[in-house]
Amino acid sequence: MLLLNRKTNESITTWVRGCKEAPLVIRVAEVSPTGTVTLGFDGDTHTVCRTELFHNYYGDERYGYDGTKHNIR
Repeated sequence: MLLLNRKTNESITTWVRGCKEAPLVIRVAEVSPTGTVTLGFDGDTHTVCRTELFHNYYGDERYGYDGTKHNIR
């Protein structure tokens, strides 16, 4: 895991190795006084989801971490 310190409006860019024409830019949009961070994701060829709600690594991705069903299209 890579851990970075970023300030508001700073970003990182990721891509699949060997495929730099399809990047994913992750930008810090806002940091609240309580420490909550708002992130922006920009990448046309990437699917982005909140892992704790919409992805189950061990089964059907229509079911969240807690086993509840989500409508994903």
